[in-house]
Amino acid sequence: MEKERIRVVFFLPSLEVGGTERGVVNLVNYIDEQKYRVSILLGKLKGDFIKEVKSSIEIENLNASVSLGLFFSLVRYFKTQKPDIFISAFPRVNVICILAKIFSGASVKIIITEHSVFSMLPVIAKTSFRRLIARFFMPAMVRFLYPKADAIICVARGIASDLQKSVKTKNDIKVIYNPVINDGIYQLALEQVNHLWFVNQDIPVIVAVGRLVECKDYPNLFKAFKLVLKKKPTRLVILGDGPEKENLRNLVNQMGLSSSIAFLGFQSNPFKYMKQSSVFVLSSLQEGFGNVIIEAMACGVPVVSTNCPVGPGEIIENNKNGILVPVGNYQKMSDAILGILNNLQLAKNLISSGKERAEFFSVNKSVAEYEKVFEELMQVTPIY
Repeated sequence: MEKERIRVVFFLPSLEVGGTERGVVNLVNYIDEQKYRVSILLGKLKGDFIKEVKSSIEIENLNASVSLGLFFSLVRYFKTQKPDIFISAFPRVNVICILAKIFSGASVKIIITEHSVFSMLPVIAKTSFRRLIARFFMPAMVRFLYPKADAIICVARGIASDLQKSVKTKNDIKVIYNPVINDGIYQLALEQVNHLWFVNQDIPVIVAVGRLVECKDYPNLFKAFKLVLKKKPTRLVILGDGPEKENLRNLVNQMGLSSSIAFLGFQSNPFKYMKQSSVFVLSSLQEGFGNVIIEAMACGVPVVSTNCPVGPGEIIENNKNGILVPVGNYQKMSDAILGILNNLQLAKNLISSGKERAEFFSVNKSVAEYEKVFEELMQVTPIY
């Protein structure tokens, strides 16, 4: 008789573009389907990453988005579907999932994952209402509910340390780095780029990849780029979309940079642009981890990043496999970019060490660590 597979469900509000969402897709596509019956449950069935989930993985639609709707829908889901393991992300969603398990009386094992610095939530929350909740209500709810989770996983040591201080839980918080690198990235990086700036390699191209939101601090990048332009002909390409799109375009025009900066929007294959660029730059004020740094390293491009909380400093060894600059310091950022553009040997050294570092964040490594957590949970019943 065939052994019944353990049912594992990953829950996200949607599969819209984001580092957390990409990480979940990488996980579900590589988890051992002989041992685990894996599916993705979405609050709303939408997002560009849906098409990247392999066909054998079921995608379920809860058809709920507001917090109260999610709570009641999850209570019903736990009662009727009875998953063995349920994995969620984002503090608001994590709290709802734990509450839903308690009210449903289900025996499901809840794994909550943290992808950003919890203490920064009042700053990075998307709406003013959520920022209000994050500041005045979320800390108490998290301190009460997170210890009731069966496992807590953080994607960086800095996130784990911050959460430990915020929650003061006795839980063993595990750190499992994001599953970033797989063979697909190397294949996609080989595709041709038709944009004229990449076809003509006479002028170096700097690439930045990320959502057009305030925390990515593109204005600081533009200031750094303007300093670079004064000393060397260069171009800057921005890959990504978001609510700050028009504001950033207007800023570029005001700074007189419109002929040297191109906004190419969201690209399903950013890796081919990375591979063809001279420098990759991350200008963020804050990161959950910084998957794009690792992707750029894997594509063989030197990386310059702000040393923001919390990911870049855990990925980059300064001046060995990348260059770290202070947050908000556009002078230092321009110096780092020019240092790479003007020193071929430095660029080669950063590329070589960066490729080696990227392999540490392989999908297979992360999947193996998640599967170990699954096995531990299914063998041990926690006592509260």
